[in-house]
Amino acid sequence: MPIKSYLEKLQEYGISSQKEYHIEAFSRNIGLLTPEEQEILAKSKIAIPGMGGVGSAHLITMVRTGIGRFNIADFDIYEPANVNRQFGARVPDFGRPKLDVMKEQALSINPFLEITEFPDGINAENMDLFLDGVSVVIDSLDFFAFDIRRQLFNRAREKGIYVITAGPLGFGSAMLVFAPDRGIAFDDYFNIIEDMKPEDQYLAFAMGLAPKALQFKYMDTSKLSFKSRKGPSLNIACQLCTGMAGTEAVRIILGKGMIKPVPYYSQFDPYLRKYCIKKLNMGNKHPWQRIKTVLVKKMLTRNTPIGPEEPEKPVSLCRDGKISGELLDYIIKAGIQAPSGDNVQPWKFAKTNNRITLYLDKAADESFFNVHQMASVISCGAVIENMKITATGFGLKADLSYGEGDTMAQVDLSINDAVEKDLLADYIWKRKTNRKLFEKRKASQGLLVELRDSIQNIQGTGIHFITDTDSLEKLARVVSKADRIRTERQDLHEHFFKMIRFSPEETLDKRDGFYIKNLEAGVDGEAFLRTTRSWPVMNIANKLGFGKIVAKAAYDALIHSSGAALVVVRGINTESYLNGGRALERVWLTLSRYGFELQPMTAITLFLLRKQLDGDGAFDSKHRKLLNEIRGEYGALFPDCDFTQDGQVMLFRFGKASQIKYQTLRKYNSHFAPMGKCVLN
Repeated sequence: MPIKSYLEKLQEYGISSQKEYHIEAFSRNIGLLTPEEQEILAKSKIAIPGMGGVGSAHLITMVRTGIGRFNIADFDIYEPANVNRQFGARVPDFGRPKLDVMKEQALSINPFLEITEFPDGINAENMDLFLDGVSVVIDSLDFFAFDIRRQLFNRAREKGIYVITAGPLGFGSAMLVFAPDRGIAFDDYFNIIEDMKPEDQYLAFAMGLAPKALQFKYMDTSKLSFKSRKGPSLNIACQLCTGMAGTEAVRIILGKGMIKPVPYYSQFDPYLRKYCIKKLNMGNKHPWQRIKTVLVKKMLTRNTPIGPEEPEKPVSLCRDGKISGELLDYIIKAGIQAPSGDNVQPWKFAKTNNRITLYLDKAADESFFNVHQMASVISCGAVIENMKITATGFGLKADLSYGEGDTMAQVDLSINDAVEKDLLADYIWKRKTNRKLFEKRKASQGLLVELRDSIQNIQGTGIHFITDTDSLEKLARVVSKADRIRTERQDLHEHFFKMIRFSPEETLDKRDGFYIKNLEAGVDGEAFLRTTRSWPVMNIANKLGFGKIVAKAAYDALIHSSGAALVVVRGINTESYLNGGRALERVWLTLSRYGFELQPMTAITLFLLRKQLDGDGAFDSKHRKLLNEIRGEYGALFPDCDFTQDGQVMLFRFGKASQIKYQTLRKYNSHFAPMGKCVLN
């Protein structure tokens, strides 16, 4: 609604001037503020450098308090992820600039406001203009916008301006006031030194903002990552922030009461029913504060999950029909979130114009399990499906053509306004293998229908389920036998341990294989794995019967599940298994969408595939006998499958379970320069 309409509405209530409106609109403030003080507020200017969770609430609170002039800055738009905490985040305003929305909101409350906008946010070039004529700055920058926050606080001090910062922490708020003429400056209080890593800067800011760190008593710190710049936040806490900061702003502008700048801090947590205002002498330089910072850093490091981090969505998308290299890179990175045997990542890429070409990297996995490279082909199929799904989120149509030899596929991308985002796109970065015991709650028929429907458009693919208790127990016994073969083979033992990463550092450095804790083996299991890394030791353990104990873990896993499923495809060739990999990925992502976990049970399917393609000559006599037993028992559990024609893509179990902390990582950049072609720049 334009300003003229607002003024016409006021005239309906007999209000024809700014003064009349001011008297009427803020009359209920009188008694806590005097009319003279209300006039001072109306002529005062406040700068708010962000319209996010706290910034949007700061603006509206200060408008309703009677502040008449504002400088506001933001460059972002509203989106669904903002709804839980940001005032202006409403469905009708998704995709709109936050600055525009909040200016409209403010003017709808007081049409006589003077608002100066900074649509590019604040930076070194416009900082002085942003601070011009300002009485108080109420900090509302993103927690992780450290460098520009540091510039803002230091420049405001030089210009004689107060800065208030209040941060939402858990259910509460912590607040600091930086005075221009006393107290401690920003760098001294937070103990900022040159060449600090960004993660250390964030931690320093957090520790100085809330030295009591009350929120850590109930916060799930695994959801807080300084590295990925993400953390939990509640609207409840944002509202407390604006109440505390707004009160302090009024106190400063009107000179009402004592101002306690840093090193004083205040923190209120209604969840814990605690409020404290104390003095942190020396700020973060205080010896005890230094010790606490080290301890908190260790706690966060210990509790920080290992897993893929979704990169920022590309800013540059398409121009003149050409898709940007930045967007192609993003699609490839989404593609390689696909699963692969022991996380070997058997793929390489090339990108030219609007095309991504996928190659099979045979050298990545030459293990006994990778029969005729079919396990790697399945993985490539999953990569293809991830890329197709991701493309829909950017309005791109993906046309797929399979290649020959090591060329798996070409994906040609084109802009198409009719393309709708695939709902599975949001789960590509969340999909994972979970080896925990699942709930035994039986899967609903509705879920099974959804899983079948998810692959109905991929030619020649199908899925078969086992959900009844008796059949699950039978399958568990069969799978356990196959796992005995796996534990008793030296080549598979050595390949398995070659892919285990025994420390977080090794995991983060190599970015393939899997961290030992990803196996969910527990303390005793990890000790056993470390002890049996050498094949001679494991061979002795097998002879002592430990191999059967290891195999029993597969049995226990299956009976602690909602069900098991087998993805199949008609035909046993590269193209059919690429389709099978695509189907598998859609099933897996669908399960993730509905909150279900999945664990592959691949030993049995790959052993049977080797027997089918190459005979059983690669197995010793004991294992040949066991494999023949397995084939008959296993086939009886899937009577609708014709294993002479149907290729087995993957057997897996699924169910509800708690989240795992340690996932697998992926290689980027130079790891993907294939066949002389540059890929991820």
